[in-house]
Amino acid sequence: MRAPAAEARRTPVVTVPRQFTMSELVERTGVAAATVRYYLTAGVLPPPERVAANRFLYDERHVEVIRLIRLVRERRGLLIETIGRLLPELLPDLFDKPSKGVFHPEMWNQLLAAETQLEAGSSVDERLVGAGLTLFSRRGYADVSVDDVCRSALIAKGSFYRHYPSKGALFFAVVEEAARRAAGEFATLPDDEVGVDVPLVDRLAGALVPHVTVLLDLASLATQQRPGYGRALRRVVETLVAAVAGQAPGDAVPPQEIVGRAFVEAIRRAADEEFPAAVLVDLQAR
Repeated sequence: MRAPAAEARRTPVVTVPRQFTMSELVERTGVAAATVRYYLTAGVLPPPERVAANRFLYDERHVEVIRLIRLVRERRGLLIETIGRLLPELLPDLFDKPSKGVFHPEMWNQLLAAETQLEAGSSVDERLVGAGLTLFSRRGYADVSVDDVCRSALIAKGSFYRHYPSKGALFFAVVEEAARRAAGEFATLPDDEVGVDVPLVDRLAGALVPHVTVLLDLASLATQQRPGYGRALRRVVETLVAAVAGQAPGDAVPPQEIVGRAFVEAIRRAADEEFPAAVLVDLQAR
């Protein structure tokens, strides 16, 4: 009579891993559903369990991998393709390869603490501005939505609104970043060309070409007297004028005129069929 009871005591208890719907996964990770689907398509997430034709379940593996993806993208700026090659080696248990890999579970507290610091700092803001600059430059302000920016920056929509109250607020940050980048590119002008009127205009025009679309949008919105856009345009002009003045102090041609000429030349180059799109992409990448 005791044998069955003893046998029952020896029967191991099987713990069924908790599973999540897509909405629960989004809530646990703070990553948008569209981004999760992108990760799945890119092959950087383990496949979910299919329970119906259009219903899938996820588990803690997906939560951990998504957190690690976000961390390494923010900390190291790795491409998704690179992450896809590394993850099976970092997390062998999560990718059904327990015999390989060097990732230790006890490292998670340190990694996630670092992630929290990154989210609280400027890294998310920088990603939003970078994504906005790329999208606004390629498609124009009107054709880009907050969802587009969030997908490109690989963050949840809620995170966007913790940093910017609207698309317009992000656009203000983007145009200022565009001006800073153009000024920085212009500042690399070789010393033997400083003070020469035509090369100054030419060099500034080249620095402005990748940002022509956003600057034209800014000018258009400012002329419509929309609140805030006129001030943003003045700040952009002031940044560029200061850069020119710093490179050519006392030049006979006023910095404001050089900026104006350079902007017109940048528009001409951007619209010129002989100025290939590949050059624009390369300039934008810089």
